[in-house]
Amino acid sequence: MRRLLDFCGLAWEDSCLRFYESDRPVRTPSAEQVRQPIYDRSIGHWRNYAQHLDELITVIEPIRDRYRRYEASDRT
Repeated sequence: MRRLLDFCGLAWEDSCLRFYESDRPVRTPSAEQVRQPIYDRSIGHWRNYAQHLDELITVIEPIRDRYRRYEASDRT
């Protein structure tokens, strides 16, 4: 989140991580989603299908290191 705000030239505010607590009005189709924390309960569900992903994993594995920074350990 901090990198995104830096890229946009915006200042960091702690409320960025608690956007769903804002009392500001929201007039978009996603208004209900804005009032909830980011959905993360499906993280890792792909493992249920890992045995079907062998070919895809073979293709992705050589470039996987490029994307390690986006894994769960780097969520801020």
